[in-house]
Amino acid sequence: MTDVDTGYARLATLIRATPDSGLDAALAAGPGGLDTALDTVFAHMASLVDPDRVKGEKGVFQYEITTDEGVKTRWLRVENDTCVAGRGTDDGADITIGIRLADLARLATGQLSGQRAFVTGRMKLKGNAMFGLKLGQWFRRD
Repeated sequence: MTDVDTGYARLATLIRATPDSGLDAALAAGPGGLDTALDTVFAHMASLVDPDRVKGEKGVFQYEITTDEGVKTRWLRVENDTCVAGRGTDDGADITIGIRLADLARLATGQLSGQRAFVTGRMKLKGNAMFGLKLGQWFRRD
């Protein structure tokens, strides 16, 4: 098990045990605070890219995550059949995904589907909505 897997497993346990109303505070209280928790979630997400599904395609998913500390931005860049995660804004993003922290956490742990999040208005998309479907195509589920 990698350090990313170990850190994510601990974080996922906390996410599953914490109600939405207390999730921001619980993640902020952890080692490194909210930014470290988000870095762990995005590193885990990046590790789930499936090169056989990507097949030479590329693109950038930009996230705007609403938290008690304000909006946090992260991105996932898929290129050369790999994925890298980062902090901040990527001006070349193909799609921007607006989502609350609790909903992102539920998506990351499989407690909420992307389709349900979108249909219920818990996830907002800006940009190439068809590219957004690549999340379900390029990435494995835990």
